[in-house]
Amino acid sequence: MTPLPQAARSAVDGWHPALAFLFFAGALLGCMVLANPACLMVSFSAAGLLYGSLRGREAWRFIAGLVAVVVVVACATPLFTTDGATVLFRWLGGRPYTAEALALGASTGLALAAMMLWFASYHLVMTSEKFTFLFGRVAPALSLLLTMTLRLVPAYRRKADALLSARACIGKGARESDSLRERVAAGATVLGHLSADALEGAVVTADSLRSRGFGLAGRTHFGIFRWTVRDSVILGLLAAVAVASVALMGPWGFGLMYFPTVVFPAPGASAVAGLVCYGLFLAAPAVANGERRLAWRWSLSRM
Repeated sequence: MTPLPQAARSAVDGWHPALAFLFFAGALLGCMVLANPACLMVSFSAAGLLYGSLRGREAWRFIAGLVAVVVVVACATPLFTTDGATVLFRWLGGRPYTAEALALGASTGLALAAMMLWFASYHLVMTSEKFTFLFGRVAPALSLLLTMTLRLVPAYRRKADALLSARACIGKGARESDSLRERVAAGATVLGHLSADALEGAVVTADSLRSRGFGLAGRTHFGIFRWTVRDSVILGLLAAVAVASVALMGPWGFGLMYFPTVVFPAPGASAVAGLVCYGLFLAAPAVANGERRLAWRWSLSRM
């Protein structure tokens, strides 16, 4: 099967960085504010679809791990919270394990998993180049610091793997038969080389920024991103469904009473319509990615 290039897999990469940033900000805000379990389930499902459209089959292992996180958080919450009128069983000398605390834990775990999925998709879409383009003029020092921090861990992990492989090729790598002291010494050597590389890289980066006039008043900025009519149309549609979802759901989407008993108000027609609008807002990038994949497959079939 012919692999899909990145341009064919992700239509969200073609969005303007400001549009993508506003979408992820809205998705995360909705995940924090709309605490209704139905809204959280929609958010988790849409985030999973988007992450799956960006990573392919590799995404499902991560999503399965987040489902396990939801289960662990749900089961662990009643161990620390004894509130609730419905006692499922008692443990540790009569300490109650309540259904209300279990429901609260499930809702909390679902919100946590949804936010982790949104942040994972954000990391794939909003590259350091896009982040610098958005905030380089407003806060150049802060944007540079955040960009370097976000790329620090993956960059030095790759360098550490390269160092470990090079040392293993010349017979100086750590082996399972080595003692703890020898393995610690080998790790300290790699850490020392990484620290020296980090200091040298900082000097090179500082010299490069100084030569390019970083921080000087009146310097120009270059950006390859342009706001298009398509971005305006997408922004208008997303804003319309977002406002409609909040207006239609009303108080139904903003909370749920767990104690002393779970009070889940029945959704009316307006709340259901608002939930559908909320799902349309969150599913927009995944639908765009799916449309791009289908168009790419169709173009290949006609060759």
